[in-house]
Amino acid sequence: MFRASWPGRLDAAILDGDERQALVSVRSLGRAGLHIGTFDGSVLTPASRSRWCAVARRVPEPADERQYVEALFDLVSRFRPRVLFMARDGTVEVVRRVREELESGQSVLALAPEPALELALDKERTLGLANQLGIRTPLSVPLTTAGEASAAGRETGFPAVVKPARSWSRTPEGGRRLSSVIVTGPEEACVAADSLIQAGGRPLLQQFVGGSREAVSLFCVDGRIHARFAQVAHRMLPPLGGSSIVRESIPLPADLTEAGEALVTASRLDGYTEIEFRRDLEGAAFLMEINPRLSASVEVAVRAGVDFPRLLYAWAAGLPIPTAPTYREGVRMRWLGGDIKWLVTVLRQQGRPDVPSPAQAVNRFARDCCLPYAYDYVMLGDLAPAVVAATKFTIAPLRRRYLEYRVRAVR
Repeated sequence: MFRASWPGRLDAAILDGDERQALVSVRSLGRAGLHIGTFDGSVLTPASRSRWCAVARRVPEPADERQYVEALFDLVSRFRPRVLFMARDGTVEVVRRVREELESGQSVLALAPEPALELALDKERTLGLANQLGIRTPLSVPLTTAGEASAAGRETGFPAVVKPARSWSRTPEGGRRLSSVIVTGPEEACVAADSLIQAGGRPLLQQFVGGSREAVSLFCVDGRIHARFAQVAHRMLPPLGGSSIVRESIPLPADLTEAGEALVTASRLDGYTEIEFRRDLEGAAFLMEINPRLSASVEVAVRAGVDFPRLLYAWAAGLPIPTAPTYREGVRMRWLGGDIKWLVTVLRQQGRPDVPSPAQAVNRFARDCCLPYAYDYVMLGDLAPAVVAATKFTIAPLRRRYLEYRVRAVR
């Protein structure tokens, strides 16, 4: 148990309170006796309704960087959180630009130090380090113009993936998150690359690896690994390689663990890191990316016995860091709302690479309704977040259709 410092200040402020990992962090740290606040641009978030949430406030979105930074300094001044947690790429990018000013006071960021963080956020540099270490990576070709995609495709082959070198783009109009797109030919590649360039991104055309997605999560401090965890994602949203929505804890794969530890120690990436891989049909593992913030899938690790939010808090707060125990294998987690969206998405994207047939998709979805899964948001004794998540899932499409109707009516 940690010793909480309330009243007078929060022990931790969880930014991006609408994300799944934010709720996991609130519950984990709250049960440890800490006083936690959640902050997000949404009106109502699941984490804010948790019994362990002491304070909940609405703040601007990181896309409006000026207003967000002002709100951030205001909440730091008012609640004096000991540690700041972040869950989104955009928040990480904005907050790290004012890191020195924030950490000159009484708060610290639960993020790896620079320049290791910069290396982890830049996929091109990450892949470059992996190649130096002899870690297998997909063939990736940087693109400076959309027209280069056709020639690059002759190297990578098709289908391929147009991927942003950084997941967050900063433009004069504001920030926005960029996503990867699978393309089946030169024309699609040019269009996708042009879209990324227009959004302020740096596109890579990357060889497509369509096998199993496995990830190793590590907690490292000064070159010492304090915790290890591995999982396989059975389904993701978007299907190509987004957030894992159906996942399971697995034994630590020797090849992925060795590669992950080499990357983390070589880059001096302290704190929590999730290293994602794809295996091809022959079982060879290819590095996809490394994620230096708490990932949306972290609850499966916590339920299996590796409490990464507590480790992250202890490290950031300068407290002793325990070595995590061996975790339970075969722990299964499912985000039902995301799985419903996955089913709708794959039914609409028939014929695209890495998309199952309608019969396969429906069968997988129905089968998992009969298997013993734990579910995101659902916890006995703290059910209000699940009610909020279900309500938002139901209302969001209705609200979107209403706004679309209003726009058409005005036109």
